[in-house]
Amino acid sequence: MRTRTISAAAVAAAIASVGIAGTATAAHDKNPSAQVATYAYELAPVQADTVANSQGSGSTRITALPNGKVQVKVQASGLAPGLPHAMHLHGVTDGVDMGCPGPGADNGDGIVSVVDGIPFYGGILASLTTSGDTTSASALALDRFPVADAAGRISYTRTFDDATAWANADTAQVVVHGIDINGDGTYDFGAGPSSLTPAAPLEATIPALCGGIAN
Repeated sequence: MRTRTISAAAVAAAIASVGIAGTATAAHDKNPSAQVATYAYELAPVQADTVANSQGSGSTRITALPNGKVQVKVQASGLAPGLPHAMHLHGVTDGVDMGCPGPGADNGDGIVSVVDGIPFYGGILASLTTSGDTTSASALALDRFPVADAAGRISYTRTFDDATAWANADTAQVVVHGIDINGDGTYDFGAGPSSLTPAAPLEATIPALCGGIAN
C-alpha cells in the first residue's frame, strides 16, 4: 500500500470546495396530517472488503419535525469497538444531489480517505455529536461523538435545531467515520496511509459507512 500525507489544510480545503449545502424544501411527506417527514435508509460500507475491519452495516432514520427541527437516529454495527465514531449529515451542494462513495473512489492507495469521499457526499450540514455544537466546526470533535460498545455497535438519537439540516433532510447522506485498520484498539498514527492531525489520526477520519436519500 502506498503512503501519502493528508494535512488538516487539505481536508479543510476539500470541505470548503463543496461548501455547506443551501436550503431546500423537504419532500416525501410520510405523515401529512402530522406534518412530519421521515426518511429511512441503510448504511453500507464505503471501503473495499480488502480493507481490514471495514465491513460494518447500519441504518438511519431522519425525521423532519414541524417545529423546524430534525431528529436523526443511527443504528450501526461492525464498527471499531470502544472508540468514538465521527458522524455527519451531508447534503446537496449548489443544487446538485450528492451520494455515497464506494471502493472506486479510492485514489489508488488502497483506501477511500475523507478527501476522496467529500466530492461524493457534499458539505457538512450537521455534525452528529452527542452534546454541544453540531456545526461543521465540530467535524473532528472526537470527544463528543458516539462511542461504539464492546461489540462495535452504536445506537444514536439526537434532535437538532439547525435549519439547514432539517431543510435538506430529503437529500441528506449520513456518513460514519472511523476504522481501526490494524485492530489495536486505538486510532493511532501507525496504521493506514498517513495521519491527519495530532488530534485526529487518519483511522478516525476514514469513512466507514454511508447511506442517503440521493444515492
